[in-house]
Amino acid sequence: MSEIKERLAHVMERIEAAREKSPYHQQVTLVAVTKFHPIKDMEEAISLGVTHVGENRVQEMEEKYQELSLPVTWHLQGHLQKNKVKKAVAMADLIQSADSLSILREIDKRAAEIDKVQDVLLEFNISGEESKTGLSPDDMKMAIDEARSLSHVRVLGLMCMAPNYEDVEMTRPVFRKAHEMWEDMKKQFPEGQISILSMGMTHDFEQAIEEGATMVRIGTAIFGSRVYH
Repeated sequence: MSEIKERLAHVMERIEAAREKSPYHQQVTLVAVTKFHPIKDMEEAISLGVTHVGENRVQEMEEKYQELSLPVTWHLQGHLQKNKVKKAVAMADLIQSADSLSILREIDKRAAEIDKVQDVLLEFNISGEESKTGLSPDDMKMAIDEARSLSHVRVLGLMCMAPNYEDVEMTRPVFRKAHEMWEDMKKQFPEGQISILSMGMTHDFEQAIEEGATMVRIGTAIFGSRVYH
């Protein structure tokens, strides 16, 4: 059995165990984060049943998007610069990192140019860490009002990252707060539209699922350590 196959099977077992422990027993979508991993590793993961891949950088997504022939759902989850939005909208099925009002407006503008309604998640900086991008939870109403006014943006939910605590149990208050905000968001949009709560990565996805995540973004636990260019 290849390393990727073995690791992916282990990740799926851990997702299922966390889902069983969660009071919500929600369905959980795995996004395999492929940044800095070669196309052959992506192809292997997809051949093993992965249907969602996540990239952090538009440039790397573009290279792989052109090379990959297998059908897959593309997620962009890294901080998006304004000058990269046009390319991102052309490729991404879901932009997880709508982290400011100006980026939301730019996504709407670029999506309108190609007659697309771009699915996005609002990214919130719930922990308030200065090193992280994201909307302030205090600005949630303003962000929702803005998003609702844009005809080429469709908000499907919320994305957040917890601090990289050594004691992973300390992530729970952040995930709990995100879940509360996500439940509030559901009341502001048409029924069924807010369906994604994206939180949890390799080091904390089990806690995230137990606190209600419906989507987790996992790279290292599937592909091993990254080779940085």
